[in-house]
Amino acid sequence: MRYKITKASAVPLLLLISPLTHAVVAGGIVSVEHTWPDNAEFNKLSFFQQVNNDGGKDSHYYWANQFFFKQGDGGYIGLQNRGNRVHAFNYSIWQATGWKGGECNYFSHEGSGVQCQIEISWKVGHQYKLDVSKNGNLVTGVVTDLMDGTTTTVGVIEVPDSFGKLHSSSGFVEEYSQGNGQLSSCYVMGAQSSIFLNPIGDDKTKAEQRTHTYGNCNDPYVVQAACNDDACINTVSNLGAVASPSAPRVSIVNGSNLAADTLAETLHNHDLAVIYSQDGSWAPNIHFPPPYAVKWKSIFVDHRAGYSSSVHVNGGITQVNKGQQLMYMSNGSSWEIIDPNEEN
Repeated sequence: MRYKITKASAVPLLLLISPLTHAVVAGGIVSVEHTWPDNAEFNKLSFFQQVNNDGGKDSHYYWANQFFFKQGDGGYIGLQNRGNRVHAFNYSIWQATGWKGGECNYFSHEGSGVQCQIEISWKVGHQYKLDVSKNGNLVTGVVTDLMDGTTTTVGVIEVPDSFGKLHSSSGFVEEYSQGNGQLSSCYVMGAQSSIFLNPIGDDKTKAEQRTHTYGNCNDPYVVQAACNDDACINTVSNLGAVASPSAPRVSIVNGSNLAADTLAETLHNHDLAVIYSQDGSWAPNIHFPPPYAVKWKSIFVDHRAGYSSSVHVNGGITQVNKGQQLMYMSNGSSWEIIDPNEEN
């Protein structure tokens, strides 16, 4: 599925310390599939969603609802957190030919079409209804705050005459921080939680839903999703630069040094290597591989052994003691410590 088009108004922010960039593009993390009755087609699809935690000012989340036309292409409508406390409604259709209303423009990234967007202070904890209605070759996107009744027309987009009625849909959540704002690790992704209620066609037909997690940060300690008969919920947890228990661990021979080649081999197959030291599994010396060989890869040191270890990194030695946890990432020229409490 095509999840992203250029979001011109979004200014990426770096969640962690500079220059830790270009490490992880989280991208799509949760998918919500809709099942409609066989051969169903509609003039209007209504989506319902509620964001209870938007990830904070350093996150870039999109809670989106995709829709598709018979004999035509598709589009999406949803809520965005664009970072720096900027919220927006975003509404787009591929192969659209123009627009009749709204703050819209043509796009040509990952296909072509029309995008309409409004920066607006939608509210965390409020439930929103997002309607996509087709009348002839005009498709209108409207967002209604069901808590206070406020209605906003995001745009009226013109589609080719060959586009038929709306007939299928789905939803997704993505964290789209990119460029200089990319996350340094999946384990610092901003905490979010949201609810996708079952969509309705033409105000009477309700779809069934199911959900799953996926993507570059698909870790059960980071992302979770589940459904009941009426709604699907999902959460993202910020682990605070502490590696997930499911992350790959480097094997340690007790009392033997941990070689740089061993770490490099692990990082050849994974983006992260975890060095978990404890009594009976302890290395007196830990040698990091040269940063240029494993650019944008990370090493997490979780030291629980009674004896300290010497970490040989960046031409020096760092002593780690019982209870210390350190996350490093290579920027290609040096190993940098990721500090979850330090911002741009």
